[in-house]
Amino acid sequence: MIRKLTLSIIAAGFLICGGAVQAASYQFGQLLAGNGPANPYFADLEIIDNGGGNWTFTLSALDLNTIFGSSSFIGSMAIDGVKPTSISTDAAGGVTAVSLKNGGGPGGIYDFRYDMINPKNDKLTGLESVTWHVGGLGSIALPGFNGEMALHVQGIGSNGDSAWYVATSPVPEPETYAMLLAGLGLIGFMVRRRKESVI
Repeated sequence: MIRKLTLSIIAAGFLICGGAVQAASYQFGQLLAGNGPANPYFADLEIIDNGGGNWTFTLSALDLNTIFGSSSFIGSMAIDGVKPTSISTDAAGGVTAVSLKNGGGPGGIYDFRYDMINPKNDKLTGLESVTWHVGGLGSIALPGFNGEMALHVQGIGSNGDSAWYVATSPVPEPETYAMLLAGLGLIGFMVRRRKESVI
């Protein structure tokens, strides 16, 4: 009886941990507002909870030149949620600083934005990535892909149009799959043992 209870607790722990992993990847490309193609896949975002209210964001642009034109770049990411109290950037590519700005984004639903144009010639262009770290968020849930985050693409086409895009889908992390599979495996093992003990 104690052994069964122990296995049940372990299995439940794996399932809970698997569902609570605070890391996620997102693919951007669903048009929210502005003049641009409707559903281009043009950027990946990875968010990791480092604990203690500290989070890491890595934004990677795909081939923006081919998708949007040779003058295109990602200028900012608007967030509908809690604004961090601190920010630092790992300089990479053309972006040397990501800064916090108030507002931004269409519809007035966004609380703040991570600005990637600082100064004007410092921007995220095609095939570049940038990583930044924020603090003061606590253990908030990761933002979803239902419009809580939006990327601003500027310099689109020959007219220099701009457009806002939200994530098309979250991509589950490998660790999440591993934990869920381990939990399901333990539950299957317990069910099989129970059947054997009945026979």
